[in-house]
Amino acid sequence: MNKSVKSVVFWAVIVISAMLLFQVVKAKPAEQVTSEISYSQFMAAVESGDVARVTIAGNRIQGQYRNNSAFWLFAPANQSLFLDSLRDKGVEIWFKESSAEGFSMQLLGTWAPLLLLGALWFFMIRQMRRRAAGVPMGGSANPDNGPQ
Repeated sequence: MNKSVKSVVFWAVIVISAMLLFQVVKAKPAEQVTSEISYSQFMAAVESGDVARVTIAGNRIQGQYRNNSAFWLFAPANQSLFLDSLRDKGVEIWFKESSAEGFSMQLLGTWAPLLLLGALWFFMIRQMRRRAAGVPMGGSANPDNGPQ
């Protein structure tokens, strides 16, 4: 492979790794202030009228209190246990589709930077070994081509 092509591939891998690592590491502001609460706390807040809005996606409930602070919890399988209470208290209810795509994207976002960093490490170690052995960057070592 040409030396300039290797260099371009090397820097592309570094840039992509950095971008993916940044996406994994950065925290969403909403998740930083959102705390998990128990189902009992949730029902007590609903009964006291403190809950303004909830979004239900599968068995996960994300909500907002009337003072604009946020919470989340896992709901029981029987949603009728709390839906009637939410309607009676005038809570705004939203439903979202829970999809397996979110998990696959999360998995890709978690493993892709690690795999790219591993490939980069392997590439760098290989280059270091070649240089230590005296092999030029673009060619291979052939002892038969020495001076005659």
